[in-house]
Formats: sequence, structure tokens, C-alpha cells
Amino acid sequence: MKPIIHTGLSGLAAVLVLTGTVAAKPSAPEPRVQRSLPVLSTTDGAPVELTARPGSETERLARQLMARELESARAHGEDSLVLVGMGRLKDADEVLFVQLQSPGECGSAGCSTVSFRYTGDRWIRIMDTVGGTVRIAASHHRGMPDLIVGERSRLIWDGIKYVG
Repeated sequence: MKPIIHTGLSGLAAVLVLTGTVAAKPSAPEPRVQRSLPVLSTTDGAPVELTARPGSETERLARQLMARELESARAHGEDSLVLVGMGRLKDADEVLFVQLQSPGECGSAGCSTVSFRYTGDRWIRIMDTVGGTVRIAASHHRGMPDLIVGERSRLIWDGIKYVG
């Protein structure tokens, strides 16, 4: 009787595994959706996620906006790594954060980090700093949240751009 129960349980396990596998796999491959912009960071003080996104629309835009800096690095024989991230500063304001990493762009204080805000019909540079992580603070000045760069550097909105 034991071999029959063992065989029955093995068969049941195989059916469950196969059923689970069939249920987990769609009958047709799902279309791949390529996000042109990275996921927005929240305004809860979490760091803005800066990542390399080679070939993405976001990286193409960042390279366009940072063309002068990238060309300068190339003239010095450096190929900068371009990190990008998005943050939401207010309900309607999305900001592109760009960090260039190369020996000329990074030093003991961190790497060159810039942010751009889309206003009207163009991207405007609103922050230019050197540092590590960027966090969007809960505190506000002139209607925009403060930005915390690195561990302690707080940048405040002056109505046109962020200043330290």
C-alpha cells in the first residue's frame, strides 16, 4: 500500500507543479514595455535613484543636455558614465537628475550632479552641485521642496534655481 500512496502523491505533486507552471506562464509572450523615463522618486526623503540606462530615451536626453560637459571630458581623454534619475518636486513638476562620473567630474566631495526641470517648451538647469546622493526633503522654500545632497548639504529653491 505504501508504494501506491507514494506514487499517488508524486503524481499529485507533478500535477500541481505543471498546473502552477501553466498558470504562471502566459499563452503568448507579453509585449515588452520600455519606459522612456525612470520611475519617479518619492518626496519622503528617499534618495533619487540614479542609474545607468544605456540606450534609453532618458540617457539620450541627459547626454543632449550635458553635451558641453561630456565633450570637455572627452577632450581630456575621459569617457564619463552618465547616471540618470527622475524626481517629483511638486505634483506637476518632474525633474531630471544627471550625474556624470569620470575622474574629471568626481573628486573628494563627490561627482558633478545636475538637475533639469521642464518648463514651457524646454529643459532648464535648476541645480548644479557636487555630491553623492540627492534626496527630496519634506521641507519647502518658495513652493519647492529642499534638496539634500550628500549627508548634510541642503539646497533651497530661490525662485529660479536651487542654491546652497
